[in-house]
Amino acid sequence: MKKAITYALMGLCALPAGANAADEQGLGDLGNLSLDKLGKIVTSVSRKPEDSFRSAAAIYVISNDDIKASGATHIAEVLRGVPGLDVARFDSSNWAISSRGGNAFFSNKLLVQVDGRSIYTPLFSGVYWDVQNLPLEDIDRIEIIRGPGATQWGANAVNGIINIITKSAEATQGGYASQTVGTFDHSLTDVRYGGKIGDNAYYRAYGQFTARGATDTVAGPSGHNDWNQGKAGFRSDWKVSENRKITLQGDVYNADINLDLGIPSLTDPSGIESFHDKIHSKGMNLLGRWEEKHSETLQSTFQTYFDFQSPDYSSLKQDISTLDFDYQTAWKADERNDVMWGGGVRYTSADLTSSNTIFANDPNVTQSIFSAFLQDQYALFPKELYLTLGSKFEHNSFSGFNIQPSARIAWYPDNKQTVWAAVSRAVRTPSITEHSDMALNVLALAPDMVQLRSSRDFDSEELIAYEIGYRVKPTDKVTLDSTAFINDYDKLATLEPGAPDGIYLPYYYSNLGKGKAYGFETSANWDVTSEWSLLANYSYINLLLEQDPSSLDTTFQGQRGDVAHHQFMLRSQLYLPHNVRLVNAGYYVGRLPNQNVDAYFRFDTQVIWKATETIELSLVGQNLLDGKHQEFGAPPDGSANEIPRAVYGRVSIRF
Repeated sequence: MKKAITYALMGLCALPAGANAADEQGLGDLGNLSLDKLGKIVTSVSRKPEDSFRSAAAIYVISNDDIKASGATHIAEVLRGVPGLDVARFDSSNWAISSRGGNAFFSNKLLVQVDGRSIYTPLFSGVYWDVQNLPLEDIDRIEIIRGPGATQWGANAVNGIINIITKSAEATQGGYASQTVGTFDHSLTDVRYGGKIGDNAYYRAYGQFTARGATDTVAGPSGHNDWNQGKAGFRSDWKVSENRKITLQGDVYNADINLDLGIPSLTDPSGIESFHDKIHSKGMNLLGRWEEKHSETLQSTFQTYFDFQSPDYSSLKQDISTLDFDYQTAWKADERNDVMWGGGVRYTSADLTSSNTIFANDPNVTQSIFSAFLQDQYALFPKELYLTLGSKFEHNSFSGFNIQPSARIAWYPDNKQTVWAAVSRAVRTPSITEHSDMALNVLALAPDMVQLRSSRDFDSEELIAYEIGYRVKPTDKVTLDSTAFINDYDKLATLEPGAPDGIYLPYYYSNLGKGKAYGFETSANWDVTSEWSLLANYSYINLLLEQDPSSLDTTFQGQRGDVAHHQFMLRSQLYLPHNVRLVNAGYYVGRLPNQNVDAYFRFDTQVIWKATETIELSLVGQNLLDGKHQEFGAPPDGSANEIPRAVYGRVSIRF
């Protein structure tokens, strides 16, 4: 009955946003936004500019200054301390990152984008974080939404969205260079230059080289997972006329990653034979965006991108190409209605080369996705109460047609309070590994081999999410933000045994699981003085899982132990005389029993000195209270690693 009522409600909501990522230069109408120091302008919630303080979603914004204060050298590390976000580094080059539980080596329910380009790989349903770094100086902000955003962004935006938005070319004029040297991050070099063409066109180009050291395994020896990467890219922005803009940007990268791996063996007593592997990964992307303001009440955006990834593992060589087209129109119909509509097409092609570990019986796999959306933000009482109804309509070649509606309501009792609630539906579509004709050898139990196999019958996983939130600014110096949620999952993936096939004991992907996650997240920001600020975040989550009586999956319930029930972060930022800034941060993460990972506390510190208008020096210490600690378990094909204490210095020059 509960689900019937929920679907009926959302059906009345018929319909939101889609189209492509407006960046910081978006042409959207700010309308009645309160710009009096309440929040930051964001675009990820409703796909148009709005005040984050007034958003009807659990949104968290990391500014460029926050990035600098974090002391991070990689995008993944910047995300630590975001309420409701799990960030676990499990070796030198890889992170497990998810929102509101469900963390794994490939977290399949978190959508990550860079300027509207999805970096979610369709092969394993996750993100190759090792090759996703960008010059952190060129990032304008990172918008993180905990909770579903499928209505706005489509399938796989189930537990959350991370939208990385880079600066415009106009905002990065002149030269910039930085050099980082340290104990773990051995060397990180960034060089960028921006210029102007004529009166209305701007450009920048950058180059980056990274060399990172290896972690130690839990057992003691080196994990031999050191790596290096070279990356280069550009962005250009052209204001064709007062109402028309064109953006063109792209990146190319080349990385060499060392790993100690294990492959299933019928001869080794453990069932796993260890060996050293060197991964060569390369890729590129190219994105174009056209923005046009037709009138004061009508504007549109067209975006297209091409993305190519080619990670060459000994277990599987992949050449994955994605071509995406997206269109959106925003129309202010009248004083009460802000309407958006649009659609998109995405085509993915994967060329796979099998090995003794992973078999791709069909080496050429394609997937197509067609989508359309409609959304209306209606002012029930202008400036006080707003209702946003919308839905994404999507068809993909793996699991067919899906409707992903949402209803959001926001109430502003006064200009320093926001109360909001939402109910949304989202789905995760099957990956190529789960749906296509593929098999993965995971363990040898002589004389047989345990093998995971894809299934054409595997369907999309489903979520209905219920959220409520409250933001308040009790004084000009204090901001509080709290969210409570219930996630109701259905058709979760299970692994079901099949009949023995020769030497193989096959397990097939099925949808015989369901579950419920609930919890709350809260953050507080206090400007103690004009020179000193404190930021604190706390998250609690619990996960309950259930299987269909017919399910024989013995590993499904163990996923409950992949969730850290408690997470806490406290950061102090103090501005001292002589242009010196001191940043201290402590992080607590609860234990992961299924991963055999104990709770840990991490303390980081950073001193930043702006020596001149053009030169800045910083000294960073990470994990200073512990020589090393484990953050996640062992990957299926490797050993568990510990993240070491690290110290590094950086010099940045503008010219």
